[in-house]
Amino acid sequence: MSEEQTEIIAKPKVRLKFIDMARSLAILLMLEGHFIELLFTNFKPMVKTIRETGTSGYIVFDWFYFIKGFTAPLFFTVTGIVFIYLLARNKEAGFRRNPRVIKGFKRGGELLIWGYILQLNVFNLSNTFYNEKTWFFAFHVLQSIGLGIITLLLIFGIYKLINRGPLFLYYFIAGTVIFCFYPGLKGLAEGAYFPEHAPQLIQNVFRGPYSIFPIVPWMAFTMYGGMVGALTIRYQDHVKKFWYPLVFIGLGITLNVTGRSIGLTLDSFVEFISGMKLYLVENTWLYGRLGQIFIALGAFMLIDKLFNVKAELFLKIGQNTLSIYIIHVIILYGGVFGYGLKTDFARSLNGWQVILGAIAFIGFFVLFIRHLEFFERIKEKILSPFKRKRRY
Repeated sequence: MSEEQTEIIAKPKVRLKFIDMARSLAILLMLEGHFIELLFTNFKPMVKTIRETGTSGYIVFDWFYFIKGFTAPLFFTVTGIVFIYLLARNKEAGFRRNPRVIKGFKRGGELLIWGYILQLNVFNLSNTFYNEKTWFFAFHVLQSIGLGIITLLLIFGIYKLINRGPLFLYYFIAGTVIFCFYPGLKGLAEGAYFPEHAPQLIQNVFRGPYSIFPIVPWMAFTMYGGMVGALTIRYQDHVKKFWYPLVFIGLGITLNVTGRSIGLTLDSFVEFISGMKLYLVENTWLYGRLGQIFIALGAFMLIDKLFNVKAELFLKIGQNTLSIYIIHVIILYGGVFGYGLKTDFARSLNGWQVILGAIAFIGFFVLFIRHLEFFERIKEKILSPFKRKRRY
């Protein structure tokens, strides 16, 4: 969710627009998905039907539901790509001397803080802090991404310390290990949390009453994104060649087609050598999603190569995802102030109304980004008196 604009590589001096295209797609899909999920009257019944029968009976909704499930993994993966791509390009700088290390820790902390701020209700603080089942302690998208960025940095520090092997392998191992913990946590009985006797704030990070995006499995997508970012640096002279995106597309298709077979094979192998059952076949859908992300990334690489995309507004959307996320939470869910569209209009729109509303909602943010400089000037004018006071 970095606000920083994707930089250019030194040789050749070409910006890798596929990264910004992926970020833009992710944030636009998120806006559409959250709007429809919150306001569509028949959302929950149709989702229940999909889970029971495999289809809602409406192909448009089935496609929407599939894409909705694709959005979050894409977001986490792209975050890892962007962060490691910007961090690790300076190969000569050590860990402490790399300016992006400090920026990264600040960014991770900022996302953690914003995540909890958005779960506040400033007009009902007593319920926020003294309710036993308070939403304030939920572990949501920003917290998970913030902790993911900090983990990316720590692994990068280990890589610099050990100075052995390629960087992408470190992130591949990290992502794979995190996925391995998923079947065990998923298999806990209903109402059982981990760590068992820890405060709810800690439990929600792993498995708690409000674990919306816990680090298992979601941080794994960030780690695999770090892997892609490291590979992009390693093969930066080949990114614009046909073979590089085709490898991603081929790998993505393979993960989707053979994911279950791979899981069953690994389970049998682990049980044979150790007697333990890890149930890694439960990770089939996770690797399926990762494969779909690889396909999307490969497609964006091809689009960037073949069409030399110059859609500056579309790319700019991907460069300002944090602002969009914060504002959309306030408008839709009543973040911080406790009043949003959810308050009066949750599950109140029919099919056509919610489709038109989603288009208008996305259009609002497109206009916001188009005139972002105007809003930034207003913000500077508002904050300028406080900045002057700090000088004296």
